[in-house]
Amino acid sequence: MGRCALSVLLALVVVASAGAQARSFSIESFAASIQVNPDASLLVRETIAFAFRGSHQGVYRTIPVRYERHGFGYDLRVEGIQVLDQGGSPLTTEVSYPGRVVKIKAWVPGAQDTTRAVTIVYRVRRGLLRLDDHDELYWNAVGSEWAAPIRTAEAVVGLPGSVPMESVRALAFTGPFGAAGRDYTVEKAENFLIFRASRPLGIGEGLTVVVGWPPGHVAFPSRARELAWFLLDQRWFALPLVVLAGCFVAWRRFGRDPVDAQSVKPEYEPPPGLTPGEAGTLVDETVHPRDVVATVVDLAVRGHIHIKQLAPAALFGESEYVFTLPKPWLGDPDIAPFEVIVLAQVFGAGGVTKTRLLSELRRDSKAIFPPIREQLYRDLVDKKYFVGSPESVRRRWRVIGGLSLVLPLILFHVVLGGWEESPFSLSILLALAASGLIVLAFARIMPRKTVRGARAKLQVLGFQEFLERAEKDRLGRLPPDTLHKWLPYAIALGVEEAWIWNFKGMAVAEPTWYESSTPFSISNYSGGVRSFGRDAQQAWLSGARGSGGSTWAGGGSGFSGGSSGGGGGGGGGGTF
Repeated sequence: MGRCALSVLLALVVVASAGAQARSFSIESFAASIQVNPDASLLVRETIAFAFRGSHQGVYRTIPVRYERHGFGYDLRVEGIQVLDQGGSPLTTEVSYPGRVVKIKAWVPGAQDTTRAVTIVYRVRRGLLRLDDHDELYWNAVGSEWAAPIRTAEAVVGLPGSVPMESVRALAFTGPFGAAGRDYTVEKAENFLIFRASRPLGIGEGLTVVVGWPPGHVAFPSRARELAWFLLDQRWFALPLVVLAGCFVAWRRFGRDPVDAQSVKPEYEPPPGLTPGEAGTLVDETVHPRDVVATVVDLAVRGHIHIKQLAPAALFGESEYVFTLPKPWLGDPDIAPFEVIVLAQVFGAGGVTKTRLLSELRRDSKAIFPPIREQLYRDLVDKKYFVGSPESVRRRWRVIGGLSLVLPLILFHVVLGGWEESPFSLSILLALAASGLIVLAFARIMPRKTVRGARAKLQVLGFQEFLERAEKDRLGRLPPDTLHKWLPYAIALGVEEAWIWNFKGMAVAEPTWYESSTPFSISNYSGGVRSFGRDAQQAWLSGARGSGGSTWAGGGSGFSGGSSGGGGGGGGGGTF
């Protein structure tokens, strides 16, 4: 009994294997009807006669709906899908959208060793081309992705009744994707055309039709609706919005100052221990040349440098300034480490040079400014005003943003060479570029102060308000050298002119740090400080600055460069 059972089992396996090998299908006929409606939509009806060999559950049809036109995503709107049997009754249907296609599965009862006709009906929006001199249907009526031969194929194109048939142009292509075979016939009748393939179509061969007529006979969607559809098609355009939201969250968590809602109150002196250059940097989180100029003026006001303006006539009308060291500065406990860097960059690290011309600094500005800038950032971090160097934080964000901005150009120009060969659409590259711009924009505000730094900034802003709007009564009660004492802070905060003119009409001591060929007055002093600040900033300015898918060939007319498999529609199918 055991040997008999084994023999029966082996026989069943052989029979099942033979049945599986015999399971196949072909297409006896494929008749497509494409009706062009006056509202520019298409009503498509495909009647396909499947010859089933072996047992099958049903059939499936895939239709591309996602294309690339001129580098951007372009989606057809396929709706109202129905599948009918040869008697016109609905079949059980399942519709899904895997990737760039719509997949239609229909269960066909009794699909075993027989021929059954299945009719697929659907409506298409955006299936027509609106060109300069004509409207056009460029449609892959049969599809070139069928894994079975097609014995006969035809496509009937119906046009609106107002279209003059004598003005209609017709063309078709047969063969595999990209071929331009002309194995077809075409007949014109009242408001419709009949295309027939003049030979059977092999596996992977299709029939594509092109019909053109004068404009004005179909009503295309409004420009507003087309724009809305276009934006919906560009799924990658959501990326910049996601990046924007992510950057905002990152700024709130890592970039926003811990104290940012308090009001600014007038302050009559800067925070203790904060130099003019540090105060200016704390406000806008960037070291500017004016912050270095303010530091030099502060050193001069405190007696460590003397600045003399030479008469313009001696230098053919150009301004020139001489920096002089009145006393040795190496080892002076009154000079902070950052100020030592400034003096070393201006006069030399050895402390031997006693005089220096501003024109000499201008020639060496690229070498002078960066070390000063980096040291000032380090000092603010060491003093616990910033969590990290603002420049380092901005640099990291700029690198990320810069790569996102440059990557699309590299992909297109170096690797891809064109949209047709590209797995990336133009919308993807634009989305990457826009995301890079957003990251670059956030780089400016990402440096984060500590609680101490945020409170010091509020004090500096309050002091800036005093420098701009100081009342004469209060100034009259201050020492005579107050103008010069707080002038470096006014320079760093960009309010030096307002600060000086607050003393107009008051008794003010002449400056000891600055010497000019013109007599001292508020007007002359304001002009001299403004001129020196402008020329000195220019001397450091150059250093500061040094710091895979389907491609719709229907993007163009099918009459020029069209081929089999081009245009909308297409796809293929099979059985399951």
